[in-house]
Amino acid sequence: MNRARVGYVAYYVAVAAYAPYLQLYYGSLGITLAGIGALAAFSSFIAIISATLWGAIHDSHPTARALIPLAGLIAASGGLGIGLLGGTLWLIPSVAAFSIGLTGISPMMDARVLELTRSDRSRYASVRVFGSVGFIVATPIIGFAIHQSYGELFVIFIPVIILAGLSSLLLPGRSSTVRSAGMMRAPGVVLRHRPIAMFLLAAVVGWVSISMQTPFLSIYLRGIGASGDQVGYVWSCQALLEIPVMVFFPLLARRYGIERLIVVGMAILVGRQTANAVFTSPDILIGFSLLQGLGYGLLLIGGIAYVSQRAPKGTAATAQGILNAVTFSVASILGAGVGGQLGGFLGIRTLFAMSAGLGAIAVVLIAIVVLPGSAERLKASKIAPAADQARAASPVAVPEARQIPEPLPIPESLPVPEVD
Repeated sequence: MNRARVGYVAYYVAVAAYAPYLQLYYGSLGITLAGIGALAAFSSFIAIISATLWGAIHDSHPTARALIPLAGLIAASGGLGIGLLGGTLWLIPSVAAFSIGLTGISPMMDARVLELTRSDRSRYASVRVFGSVGFIVATPIIGFAIHQSYGELFVIFIPVIILAGLSSLLLPGRSSTVRSAGMMRAPGVVLRHRPIAMFLLAAVVGWVSISMQTPFLSIYLRGIGASGDQVGYVWSCQALLEIPVMVFFPLLARRYGIERLIVVGMAILVGRQTANAVFTSPDILIGFSLLQGLGYGLLLIGGIAYVSQRAPKGTAATAQGILNAVTFSVASILGAGVGGQLGGFLGIRTLFAMSAGLGAIAVVLIAIVVLPGSAERLKASKIAPAADQARAASPVAVPEARQIPEPLPIPESLPVPEVD
């Protein structure tokens, strides 16, 4: 699995090149906040289809090794189009290619690495952590390098995302011993699997709340007076605590269980979301951004491991693709698309407050779905008081259950009368 670290470092350096600065680049083109949200929603809509399709293709051809490099080339072509043609109508197809390529790399690479971990899915975190290291180191360096010339981010993004795709050739192909459910049937097989379907429904609420803040964070920071370097520091600090979380995730999972870590991760993220809505000092928000890495690491890695453990046979990459679509695409359509409209009308701070409230609801929903016996306990807690109230309000006295008397003892033998 050591070779997989190269791919994760390259991929997340590419993410560090665009994630903090792409919205600022759109803003430099004169695109409004609502327009930026619409672009994010469009990109996410494309990603819903492409992530699931990439996963289904990979499950149908598990030994194919050219799929991830192909995804890297498509993402690079989209980035080239955004950088050169951003002020024209060609921006829309370029954004589509950008999204199609990016959403293919991560789930297919995750499926390969998770197969290498065999039964202990928590070991995935020890490989994925190198991606976070690359992100943390690269983000402030890239911020310093491009300063406010945001179009230069693509000079870094394009070669690095190509490298990320090519580095997958260092990994062995997946095993072909598990029969695939079929490229067209695999998504349905995953979505009809109740444990995964229920988790996705609960998780999408949490990821929507996150997506109501993430695309607009850099714009908000610049609005309250943060420098370009400080924007980079916020994004870098967000990933800082991901490293210890991922290093110790296998130990934490064995001690407390993956399910509890997912719930705790979402709860921590709510704390950070609340801070973004309350404070207006860039320095304070840099400090609170540390919570993002802690919560994000637990929620993301826990979710990947949870889905991997419960994916039907032959659908490993499809399940990760659907999770990726829910995590970064469906959530972005609802969070960034709707959030952009709300932020433009109500203001970004009000939008952040609403996202924190939605995140609190997500904590409850995820706990009900993943924690053992939580749904049964919740149902019992609702039924018991209702039964007591019904008994108290009933005009007919309900008799207590009568105790059935014990039967008389039967002697072992009856006396036989003597016959003269």
